[in-house]
Amino acid sequence: MEWANFYAKALSRFATCPGLKLTVTVEINPEGGVTLQQVEETKSALRDLKLNDDVQIKSPDEP
Repeated sequence: MEWANFYAKALSRFATCPGLKLTVTVEINPEGGVTLQQVEETKSALRDLKLNDDVQIKSPDEP
């Protein structure tokens, strides 16, 4: 529901503008890492939402 509020209050006035670009960064650092299956499920969910499915995986020691 918070995403709907964010859209309604912050983005809706720009929704018809061709120059709108939204970038979201999510960092997930579970103990034991992330499985390949979790990555593929996440990418599939992003595609279902018509979003870019570019998921970058970094090792814990990378900045």
